[in-house]
Amino acid sequence: MDYESFYAKLNGYHPLTSPLRAYLKVVLREICLTDNKPIETSHWKDYPLIFISKGTLKTKLESKVEPGRSLLLFHFEGTMLPQFLERNLDDFQLKTTTIGGTTLMAIPSGHLHNLYKLFPEFHEVIEGITLNNFTELFHLAFDIKNVKSDDRLATLLKLHPNIFQLAPSIDIADSIGMHAHTLSTLKNKYFNNKKSSVPLQELRSKSRYAFVPKQEP
Repeated sequence: MDYESFYAKLNGYHPLTSPLRAYLKVVLREICLTDNKPIETSHWKDYPLIFISKGTLKTKLESKVEPGRSLLLFHFEGTMLPQFLERNLDDFQLKTTTIGGTTLMAIPSGHLHNLYKLFPEFHEVIEGITLNNFTELFHLAFDIKNVKSDDRLATLLKLHPNIFQLAPSIDIADSIGMHAHTLSTLKNKYFNNKKSSVPLQELRSKSRYAFVPKQEP
């Protein structure tokens, strides 16, 4: 297992002591999942804290009242997998699934009591993870409301250049809050301009979230 990547991620929320690192190394479990495997409620009960060691997952919220209306979050390699619980099951469906083969590192629920009791810094780690998850969701809502669709696509491609090899276009469209037809148009414009090295005026950002590919001399 890639312990160091997991330690580095947690250390970003709060510095880990050597005893905590040693304890985690003993209790961590590796979970290997195949493509399109759902993360069931039982997974969260058994492993409430999960790190994505390899691969990508997606969480999709779909309306049952208005079919076709949905929102999607990608969860990429090297990040903590947030836990969601949809209580309005009459109107919505919420599901987290793998995209391709995925390897997770997880802390079993039976060790949480000892972690909280023996390691005071573990409280800070959990608080950091929670605050980060809330902040990311808030920024997603902000981007969908205030940042142009072409800028949102440019930002996604900057952070994850291979996203179109990882996920279908309909999922990518849901993740940045646009219609699949709009995404198709922007995708063609983006890659055509990139091939011809024409300045991407359409993708030039006026915000701090977007990016314009560097021109080759």
